[in-house]
Amino acid sequence: MKHIIILCIGLAATIGIFLSCDESEIELTNPNQLSEDIFFESSDQLESATTAPYTFLQEVGNYARYQFYINDNIGGENYAAGNLEADKVQMIQRDVDEANNGNNQFWQHNYQGIGRCNFVINNADNFENIPESEIASRLGEMHFLRGLFFFNLVNKYGEIPLPLDLELIEGGRPKSSVQDVYNAIINDLQFATANLPSKEDQEPGRPSSGAAWALLGKVYLQNNQPSEAKTALSNVTGYSLTANYRANFTIAGEYNSESIFEVNYDETTGEGDSWNQNGLNNSETTFRAQEYTGWFNVKPSQELLDEYEDGDSRYADTFYSIDDSDNGTMTNTFNNGLSVFASGTIGPDDNPAWRKYQNLDTSESETPFSGINARVLRYADVLLMQAEAEIRSGGSESIALDFINQVRSRPSVDLPDVNVSGTEAILDAIKHERWVELAGEQSRWLDLQRFDGDTYLMPIPNIELQGNTNLQ
Repeated sequence: MKHIIILCIGLAATIGIFLSCDESEIELTNPNQLSEDIFFESSDQLESATTAPYTFLQEVGNYARYQFYINDNIGGENYAAGNLEADKVQMIQRDVDEANNGNNQFWQHNYQGIGRCNFVINNADNFENIPESEIASRLGEMHFLRGLFFFNLVNKYGEIPLPLDLELIEGGRPKSSVQDVYNAIINDLQFATANLPSKEDQEPGRPSSGAAWALLGKVYLQNNQPSEAKTALSNVTGYSLTANYRANFTIAGEYNSESIFEVNYDETTGEGDSWNQNGLNNSETTFRAQEYTGWFNVKPSQELLDEYEDGDSRYADTFYSIDDSDNGTMTNTFNNGLSVFASGTIGPDDNPAWRKYQNLDTSESETPFSGINARVLRYADVLLMQAEAEIRSGGSESIALDFINQVRSRPSVDLPDVNVSGTEAILDAIKHERWVELAGEQSRWLDLQRFDGDTYLMPIPNIELQGNTNLQ
């Protein structure tokens, strides 16, 4: 199944709103909508409610647009090449303000997703006529998604409000400490690991127990708990690297052996409410392809390009280039080899452009409505996290190096093994490998926080500050 169909139910309008604003001014009842007290009376109703949060993964505040702009720009992977809008330029300059549109949408859509998860989790006592195994699995989904939404927020803002229930708080919720947020994420993901089905038994597009273990390991690493990360990541089994690195970023390669969790898009269903999403309608497409290599709004930074070793084929799999002067590899043909990028055709300058997540391999031109799924977690990331957890927890250098070299020995990559010794040298090797392997996959900013002590955070946006009087 290519995508999860988002069911539009009257209930969604109420459960999609995050209640951190001044809740005393919100109309809390609607006689035309179902009450939660009588809603969860069948498997179909529970499925509808648990499908609703996925909308806010798909939307522009998340993986349709600002998830990649915020992370890639702030992480130093992009420079402004074309007609880049001011809010995205602020991200490259690391000078995001409270009025920044992307900042506002990212905050809003992640918290609206949390609201929808909370609606299901906090109504578990109202479930009727539903098998217990199904209840456990559906709740596992909600805890996984809530953990992911909170993780997206805490590593961008630091201290944030932490709504875990449906309680109405006059004036809005105050901030919680970073550690309290991480504790809540860990609790959510531990619940998910115990209640989600395996990859083989789960519908594609919904999280499996493997996805929960992988995300839990990532959270532990970010929270400086390498031993716990090592244990969590050891439970990510049943996955393998694809022979061809490029297969991880195309429609044909979706849900392959390396895929752990993806956000679904499908242009064949129509674009939906792509530009003005509010959770009432779903977006089945992403702007990633058009904005990166349709309009050439951004291009990969020279620092990123310079990180690739000579002959690393991932360079040509990740970027279009009109010559091979950077690392000895290049891809300048597209549209099934019928078209060629030449000087003056690859954007506002002749520097390399993004190929990853593009449709141009098989298309004459890009479209604003791409159906390529966003890969949130894949097995190469897990292997490199295992290397990091191993060495940070005082484990075996040879085991850590083996994890790195599994990624480097992928058949389409086939690079020589890394053979260094000492904690710092191995961490440097992991940091390098993560950047070239996961370029343009919203990983770099998190890595800078762990490896380099990067402390930059975005400010809490106006959309929250204007309605929440309890934020200091």
